Amino acid sequence: MKADLRINHVYLDDAITRYRHFLQRVIDGDKVVSTTGERRDIAESVLLRLCANWERFVDHHLVDCVNRDSSRLSKAFAVTIPRHPSWDLCHALIIGMGYTDFKSFADLKRYAKRLLPEGSNPFLAVGPRHAKRIDEVFCLRNYLSHYSASAKRAHMRLYSDEYKMQKFLEPGYFVLGYNARRLWSYFEAFEGASTDMKGTY
Repeated sequence: MKADLRINHVYLDDAITRYRHFLQRVIDGDKVVSTTGERRDIAESVLLRLCANWERFVDHHLVDCVNRDSSRLSKAFAVTIPRHPSWDLCHALIIGMGYTDFKSFADLKRYAKRLLPEGSNPFLAVGPRHAKRIDEVFCLRNYLSHYSASAKRAHMRLYSDEYKMQKFLEPGYFVLGYNARRLWSYFEAFEGASTDMKGTY
């Protein structure tokens, strides 16, 4: 039985909606979360969780897509595989024992093109505006994950190139500025990417 691609979207879309509503209550709730520092910590934590949910979605969706149409799999890995490989075999070939680490949305699209025929590749449907915003979120995530000097430089390049900012600002303060406009644009990017992909089924 072939995987149902819509199921992956249910989990991703539910997570995005849940965190969006949660953050809206946090931002509006002065009694429970009373300082900007607390709001920053919560916003940054939710960004990390959004990225984790997206990564899980991408891994499962790549495997499910290949499970539905494995016509390019033998060529991609230069191995002979059964005509209808199991989900577990697809997972082992694509994910293996580690996890996939894409440097950008363009990197994800390149990888998906190796594994999936064009007509069976929903990742190609994601528009450039959504892809660009998701890349921004992952730039923030990389800094939040380990506070390394190189991640901070990449973070500052994002501020400078995209927002003409010359001063470093912690990600939580950055996304909460201007009535959290940037934060909501990031949520919209994940929602939009999911919608773009669902439009191909």
